[in-house]
Amino acid sequence: MALPIKIFIDSSGFKAFIDPEDDFHLLADKILKKLYLQKVNFITSNYIIDESATLVRCKSRPAVLKKFKEYVFSSRILNINRVTRLDEANAWVWFQKDWSRLSFTDCVSFAQLQRLGIKRVFGFDHHFEQAGFILEK
Repeated sequence: MALPIKIFIDSSGFKAFIDPEDDFHLLADKILKKLYLQKVNFITSNYIIDESATLVRCKSRPAVLKKFKEYVFSSRILNINRVTRLDEANAWVWFQKDWSRLSFTDCVSFAQLQRLGIKRVFGFDHHFEQAGFILEK
């Protein structure tokens, strides 16, 4: 019996699929439809929920923020994994790299993904590919 496929959702993925005015919305919708058919397990972190809520609040209409909140609290296919102290400590290895616009939250995500053994990411941030993860297309 095959293990379920785990896909990490980044804040750029949340913003794209939740906001119909996002530049990546149509592509996000297409990717998600494909992933739903594969019956994947979606994983994210409490850091990403925090970052996504702020991103949506600053860049979208209030109705989009409400939609995001409802999705997070009612989704049956999203698992929110809490960041550990070890994830935060290991993030510094990534954060010290000289990558343009690399956020500490991205680095914590990389460390968490390594700890959880997850390689695939739903999002549009090229830093994940740069760090060796696979962006869903």
